Amino acid sequence: MEAGKYFSQYSTFIDSVTSETAKNDLLFQKHFADLSEKLHGNYARLDHAITGLTGEAGEVADVWKKIKYMGMEYDEEARGKLIKELGDVCWYLFSVATALGIPIEQVIDGNIEKIKARHPHGYSAQYMKNKRED
Repeated sequence: MEAGKYFSQYSTFIDSVTSETAKNDLLFQKHFADLSEKLHGNYARLDHAITGLTGEAGEVADVWKKIKYMGMEYDEEARGKLIKELGDVCWYLFSVATALGIPIEQVIDGNIEKIKARHPHGYSAQYMKNKRED
């Protein structure tokens, strides 16, 4: 198939599976206002924190990638970079919790419950083999 036609069809497909809110500024503005109200005016704080969290997690992964594949020596300097980036991840994680108005203990306790339900007898390779990606 000719490249221009292929990309045109793909663009049409992408448009068909994208929410109306993601494609329409007016709908987004209304949704934003509703969401901001539900978040008690913390939309900007939450958006900043989630964006920062993903960016910093990427920076942790980037340091690890450089160690694994690009010849960066795993030494005290590399370890220090990982620690600094993990600190940034923590900062943004706590910022997300603050924006949601929840104590970080609630996040941790919820994670413990989720993992215990998933692995009631410890890690299970069978569970991972059968796990569906949604």
